[in-house]
Amino acid sequence: MPDSFDWRKLPVRRDARFEMLEEKFCSTKGAKSDVRVFSTIKELMVFAALIGYQLDDYKPLESKVSTTPILLETYATTGHDAYIYLIALAKEPSLNTLKDENLRFAISIFEGYCNSGLSYIDSWIMSNIGEPLMTNILFNHTLEYLVDNE
Repeated sequence: MPDSFDWRKLPVRRDARFEMLEEKFCSTKGAKSDVRVFSTIKELMVFAALIGYQLDDYKPLESKVSTTPILLETYATTGHDAYIYLIALAKEPSLNTLKDENLRFAISIFEGYCNSGLSYIDSWIMSNIGEPLMTNILFNHTLEYLVDNE
């Protein structure tokens, strides 16, 4: 009998060096109510991956980097796994990308865009360190991108 594939247990990883962003923006990491933007870390990861994808900047996680995983099953419980699949298909437009044997690769695409997006968010925060509300930084940079690309 062949090994059964349990997609739910696949890890979706992020670089642990961005934990400060999680603490600033995610209520599950204790963000204060006046700066909380995301309820969960996976919401931040999806947002970051969308930023990385939109800016066409893909930075795969390095194998030596310390990472923190969230199981794919956790994404699936709220439908956030759809973003993982859509971003993977956008980069590799073949349904083969989503086959069981390629699902780890699809996740790595999402992780690469997320890694890039988290880097951008981190640089936005560092270049606006005096800004009293972190949410303004995210809003202003997102708005700036939208206005520049109309």
